[in-house]
Amino acid sequence: MDTCSVISILPGPIVAGALYLLLRYKYPKGKFALVHKTFLFGFLGFLFVFATDKIIAYLHLDSLHSLNRTIFYSFVLTAGVYEFWKFLILRLFVYPSKLVVKTSDAIVYSIFVAAGFTLGFSIYTVIFPAPFIDVCFNAMTRGPIFLAISIIMGYFMGVSLKRDNALIDHMTGLLLAVVFQGINRFCLLTQDTILHYLTMAGMFVIAITFIIISLRERADDSN
Repeated sequence: MDTCSVISILPGPIVAGALYLLLRYKYPKGKFALVHKTFLFGFLGFLFVFATDKIIAYLHLDSLHSLNRTIFYSFVLTAGVYEFWKFLILRLFVYPSKLVVKTSDAIVYSIFVAAGFTLGFSIYTVIFPAPFIDVCFNAMTRGPIFLAISIIMGYFMGVSLKRDNALIDHMTGLLLAVVFQGINRFCLLTQDTILHYLTMAGMFVIAITFIIISLRERADDSN
């Protein structure tokens, strides 16, 4: 295993480990079963990716011989699959939980889901490397990308806690996550580093803005 492959595996466990220790320190008597569950189910997402990759290969949809095919593969067959799995875990386990009362809570769990998925997916790509993608560049950008996208999706999941009709917020978060992940995958496939860096910068501005907004949320706003 080369250095870049090792680096690609590190972002998920580093982010999850650091956040977990912070929560343990802040809430020494807190309940962490949901944290463990979301991380584990996020990790198991590699099985979903494996199954869909087999279907895609069987139908020859991974033959990227044109711009249209590359865009469809990036935004639908990869980004759509990855983000739908994360969204499904948030919707089924995090959104209904009584432990999640503020927008910041949803963001935290979204990070754990994405960290677990990123770890599983990273191991999967080491075993089955994706063609046409620079392994080292992908490894260097994987951490910032997954963290920013998870914050964005988690923010809208958290905002929906205070809505009578949460569907619009859920779909907005999922759509943004798919779009940003799609751009990420498209840039990796086409090796467009400039667009990739610009996209990462935009994602981080949005993610930081959402964190600031969620931290300013008053306790009584969550009721």
